[in-house]
Amino acid sequence: MDTRLPHAIRKERDLLALVGLHFLSPYLAFLLLVRWTSYFCPHCSQVFRRDYWPDNVRLGAGDRTCRGCAKVFDDGSREWLELEMRRKFRFFLPPGIIAIAVSVLGCAIAALFIAPRDVVNLPAGIIVIGVSLFPTIVWCLIRLLAVRHSIHRYQNEPASMRRRLETGTIG
Repeated sequence: MDTRLPHAIRKERDLLALVGLHFLSPYLAFLLLVRWTSYFCPHCSQVFRRDYWPDNVRLGAGDRTCRGCAKVFDDGSREWLELEMRRKFRFFLPPGIIAIAVSVLGCAIAALFIAPRDVVNLPAGIIVIGVSLFPTIVWCLIRLLAVRHSIHRYQNEPASMRRRLETGTIG
């Protein structure tokens, strides 16, 4: 007997194709950045989530009950202990956060090079770089709370235990 849940339906969307202006893409190429992914219930096709970043990592038990048809399906989320190392890294530092951190850090380092030599010293450099990385550190601390919650849920909730029994990961 197959007890696996049906997977959610994933559809990539972009603004030009949605409006029917995909033939204008060479002229309005910047609008290709306005895209999202819609996730649908496999039973009734009701949207339950939209992500504006492709391949987003979600923590959760993995099963979801549809609000439209009340049937259970696999929404694609996984608990922390079930994720591969590259998915764990992407959860902590998604590409958007990496881009922001690198650009702010680059500006901070450039400011240190532009500043007069008599003003720049080691403590000033450490402060400027630390302040530039502060938002990324705060982001990671907030994500760490979600990881701790996921580990607790994985070890204690019946839905996670049921999936571990089905896949044979309980040692």
